[in-house]
Amino acid sequence: MYDDIIPLQTSLQNNKKDYAIATVIKTAGSSIAKPGFKILASGKNILYGTLGSPSLDKVVLGELNASIEKQETKYLKIALDKDNKTSDYSMNTTCGGMIELFIEPYVHRRNIVMLVESNDDKLLEAMMGLMDYTGMEPVVININKKEETDKLMSEDYSEDFVVLLTKTENEIKFISHFLKNKPVYLSIVSSKNRFNKDIEQVKTQYPGLDTSLIKCPAGIDIKAITINEIAISIVAEIIKEKNLHHIK
Repeated sequence: MYDDIIPLQTSLQNNKKDYAIATVIKTAGSSIAKPGFKILASGKNILYGTLGSPSLDKVVLGELNASIEKQETKYLKIALDKDNKTSDYSMNTTCGGMIELFIEPYVHRRNIVMLVESNDDKLLEAMMGLMDYTGMEPVVININKKEETDKLMSEDYSEDFVVLLTKTENEIKFISHFLKNKPVYLSIVSSKNRFNKDIEQVKTQYPGLDTSLIKCPAGIDIKAITINEIAISIVAEIIKEKNLHHIK
């Protein structure tokens, strides 16, 4: 009955777009909408479905946007009678009755992008062991593999969390690429001396970029000594930034 909504959902998911769906679960009175009716909204616009009334659709659109922002489901009752005091909304319509909906947000998982020179990197291994606690998707990019770096340079990372675990001057072009993308979080595991040299090169080769966007050293200061402690400090900082941006 609603097969045409599936390709739309797939497209939104593939393009990392958040969306929410409201499904009518119960009606009373002469409402045009019946159980099973759906509305899908993304980017503050209804992309699919209707309840048969622009005023009803507007109310539901507001609730869909709120569910995406809060990342929470909601049971919603809309009375088609302005005198009803038991519902979430009371609409002044000639239909009378009630519409009950269930709202579900679909928020895509953000990426934790980790640049390495080898997939055997010990810090990478320690960080990967903590990924399940972040609720995000790990993406490992080996800068010594051309197919991976070609893909990196063609993609947008503005919604991601990026950590450079590299230790080579080749990282300059990658730093500049991420600075252009402005990810949610960008850091590098480096000594201050090497980091300062990197930044000077970036400023020389790519003038105009805001180098203050990249953090060094990566991680929360927990006086980390071991590889595992450094991994914990970095992942903890990413979780902190994720929560500051209300990302789940």
